[in-house]
Parts: sequence; C-alpha cells; structure tokens
Amino acid sequence: MQLFFFGSSILLLLFQIVFFEDRDYRGKSYDCKGDSADLHSYIRRCNSVRVEGGWWCLYERNNYMGYQYVIGPGDYNDYRRWMGFNDCVRSCRIIKTARGPYRLKLFDRPNFGGQSYELTENMRSVPEKLLRQEVQSCRVLGGCWVFFEHPNYSGRQYLLEKGDYSHPSEWGALRAVVGSIRRIM
Repeated sequence: MQLFFFGSSILLLLFQIVFFEDRDYRGKSYDCKGDSADLHSYIRRCNSVRVEGGWWCLYERNNYMGYQYVIGPGDYNDYRRWMGFNDCVRSCRIIKTARGPYRLKLFDRPNFGGQSYELTENMRSVPEKLLRQEVQSCRVLGGCWVFFEHPNYSGRQYLLEKGDYSHPSEWGALRAVVGSIRRIM
C-alpha cells in the first residue's frame, strides 16, 4: 500500500498483481504487492496475470533484467496478451507514474546531439512522423513512457522514467530502433 500526500489530502493507492503459473488464471499463484527481484521462489513460470492495482514492469530475468513488459490494471489470461515472448517472468517492479505534463525529447545522436523532437502525446509510428526509426538518446522531462520496437505499440518494450538516457543501452536496448512511443497514465 502506498500513501501519497497532496496538500492536506492523503491519496491511498493499492499496488497489487497476481501471477499464475498456468493460462486462464489456473495453477499455483503468487499475490505480489511490491517490487520483487526474484519471483522464481514463488512461481516457476507465468502464463497469466491479473493486475488489480497500479502499473507494473515485468522482467524476463531476475534482478530486473531481460525483456521488459509494461502492464496496467486488467486481466491477461495468456502471456501473449501482455506481448510476452515466453512464460518466463522472474522479477517485477511498480512503476511510479507521474501526474502532470508529459514531455519527452528525442535526439538522433548519442549524448543529446543532433536534431531533436519533443513529444507530449503518444506516437503510433515513429518512422511516419520523424522519417526515421532511430532514437540515439532522449530526455524524459515529465511522465513515464514506453518505447516499442515496432510501430503500433508492438515488439520489445522499454520503460523510460524521468531522467536522461544518453544511449539506447541506458534504457535496455541493444539497438536504437524505436517504432512507437506511448505514455503511461
């Protein structure tokens, strides 16, 4: 359970995700309420998930490594529903979404060089808008964002939270290919 203070008000948010070993919410399950660097001691595989509160980043390997899957509230009866490549989820963490203005600045060269483009909305096709698919560095000025390897929000996913990313490896990518970009709200 997380408490957030806004002026004199307290906002109570629940973060909860339930992992199931088998499809359609069957088999052994694990109810998780916070970051976990090693889920393997609770479940051997993950074929379905129910997100009961908050946004989460699931990782293919322990210690927040490997493929990333960003998922929000809802039911995912099969790992393909969250665009999973397999039934392997070994760690997870809560995404602390930010309210307020969403701003992302993209650069076509490493270390914030070259031409730049600023975003405040989702972009279904980076190549259509920018006439290229490479993003060599970026600055997240507000909000949380997900880079997708392909247009139409598909392929590998990369979570970007507020901060500077001077090279694609800093957001977990091996290549600078970005096909689409979505805000996490």
